[in-house]
Amino acid sequence: MARPLRIEYPGAIYHVVSRGNQRQRIVADDPDRERRLEWLRRVVEEHGWRLHAFVLMTNHEHLLVETPEANLSRGMKLLNGAYTQYFNKRHRRSGHLFQGRYKAHVVEEQGYWSLLSRYIHLNPVRAKLVEDPADYRWSSFPGYARRSQALEWVEHRRVLADHGPGDRATRRRRYARYVRAAVGERLEPPWAEALEGLVIGSPAFLERLRSSSGVERPHPEQKGSRAMAVRPSAEEMAEEAAEALGVDSRAWAAGTRHDDASRALAAYVLRRELGYPRGEVADALGYGSGSAVTMAERRVRESKRLLKDARALTRAISPAFGEANQA
Repeated sequence: MARPLRIEYPGAIYHVVSRGNQRQRIVADDPDRERRLEWLRRVVEEHGWRLHAFVLMTNHEHLLVETPEANLSRGMKLLNGAYTQYFNKRHRRSGHLFQGRYKAHVVEEQGYWSLLSRYIHLNPVRAKLVEDPADYRWSSFPGYARRSQALEWVEHRRVLADHGPGDRATRRRRYARYVRAAVGERLEPPWAEALEGLVIGSPAFLERLRSSSGVERPHPEQKGSRAMAVRPSAEEMAEEAAEALGVDSRAWAAGTRHDDASRALAAYVLRRELGYPRGEVADALGYGSGSAVTMAERRVRESKRLLKDARALTRAISPAFGEANQA
């Protein structure tokens, strides 16, 4: 069964969770935490994200993020990939750090900002790390509670808008009271009853997503966004290709040397069989330019054996590309 495909569109809002593989820690100490947040800042700024809330725990991380451009997958690939390389090098380990790919819920515009951000900000309290969420350094809540601790790359206005009227300071106080009032309560995660396991919002919102993607009903073997993504991103299909070929897609990261034919096969299939633009294929597979993709295509085209492998790869990953259109 193919993995879930992402729903991506300009202006989408997501609750994103990245968890450690087999519940292992993703940060070991404060230098790790600082590096993780530095990478988060870079991704937010370089990809134009609006980060509304976050919390970094020992073995997982929550984000409430808005993407003015449809680039969640691209940003998360950079965030988790770059951090994994740092963590493995620093701690002299190898292999996966995160539990597969991140989990992303699509969030309806109205009605969920305060619920989601409150649940995210209370994570350290539920874990008994602090009694007051404002005392936990590795979340966005201190910046909500105290203007002096606000991070420039975190957007506060949208969440605070639910706690008006009044000036920004008044709204900060109201929001802080709202969060602290729930300390000690057993809160149900806002995503516990996510529609199709993926959408936090109303049935009408889910239907709008389906309508805009051109999908009338879910495919029986696909959950959530698998049924709604008309065309997955090139990054998604690169991951599918890596899995089908039995290779670690991190070996294809930009700046790495990879002479094995697997990346050339993936480039040929994404470009020639699935029709992705050359630039998108280059970005997804770590090539330095579109001309490098053209050279990879030629390498496959001139080899009978590689052409046979390319046909097999196309058959293997085509369900992830096309089933949404056939639903």
